[in-house]
Amino acid sequence: MICYFDTSALVKLYVDEEGSELVADYMQKCTFIATSKVAYAEARAAFARAGREGILDTQAYRDVVANFNEDWKFYFALEVSDSILQRVNTLVDKYPLRGFDALHLASSIILSRRLNGEKLLVACWDARLWDCYMQEGFSLIPGNRPAKYSSFSQCNNGYFAPR
Repeated sequence: MICYFDTSALVKLYVDEEGSELVADYMQKCTFIATSKVAYAEARAAFARAGREGILDTQAYRDVVANFNEDWKFYFALEVSDSILQRVNTLVDKYPLRGFDALHLASSIILSRRLNGEKLLVACWDARLWDCYMQEGFSLIPGNRPAKYSSFSQCNNGYFAPR
């Protein structure tokens, strides 16, 4: 099975929040994990914010960043290519997407078309983006719509704890 983790899912591998165990379970089941290169910037910014705001103490922050940086080379990180940008061009008119969310959705669509019929499972905990994935026909984890927008972006509300 091939999985695409958007940033809201990828972060769950490094911090303990709702869905972390499910993401870790699928991490073991997947042949490989794909994501967009923009996930690096999004995740690092979320971790840095958690560190600045004291949600992660200094050592926990350093550990999370070190683990993330070490693991990054093992992810299949899709470049922001011209074909992805062309897909973004149509998706932003179709759905209420933020910029990086449009890149994640477009990356997933382009990747799924290149898999020669193999199914792509998408992990996403952002409710708005989850809805878009569902409308595009993707199989998703979690199977039910997340109750909120991505929790990693709300790290100042106590969702972050180091794994």
